[in-house]
Amino acid sequence: MKKSKTKATTLRTFLSVFIIIIIGLSVIGFYYTQDWLNKLAVEIGRTVSDSTAGNSNTQAFKNLQDDIAKNQVSAKKANNIITSSQNYQSQVPQDLNKYASSTGVSIVSYNLTQSATAGVQSSVSINGVQSSFITITLGSPVQFTNLMQFLKAIESNLPKMQLTGINISSVPGSDNTVTIEPLTIEVYTQ
Repeated sequence: MKKSKTKATTLRTFLSVFIIIIIGLSVIGFYYTQDWLNKLAVEIGRTVSDSTAGNSNTQAFKNLQDDIAKNQVSAKKANNIITSSQNYQSQVPQDLNKYASSTGVSIVSYNLTQSATAGVQSSVSINGVQSSFITITLGSPVQFTNLMQFLKAIESNLPKMQLTGINISSVPGSDNTVTIEPLTIEVYTQ
């Protein structure tokens, strides 16, 4: 058998080609690795920006919830300003009786109507809000201070009621007593 002899020039050529192939593979590997790292960096950047935006949205949502919780009393009061048209016929006389008994005024009669009496104009022109009226007759004579407390209670009532007019006259020979004509009260209903 014949042994093959590798010559130094052949070996040098083989090693040179091998080194060139390794350098080429290294360059290609470096290029693909760099491309992969760039794509990964872009994806991580998007994730970080999304999480930062999500945190600001979450914080805004928490602030909104806190504001709603703080203003719950105001929201409840706003909902109670207007009574429903079904409940006002029972709620308004009940409220008026409560105010009359706490101020020492007596109510003789009630008259619930949907329209204003002669000479009284409705002061509301908002969509969905209607004015209903109740006319009450008070027992006469009435102590003036008690009448003023009664009227203040009506004006500060929730649901909102508003006195549309008043005619009073003093009782001759009495310091603090007045007679009063029937009162028309405007009630806001929905």
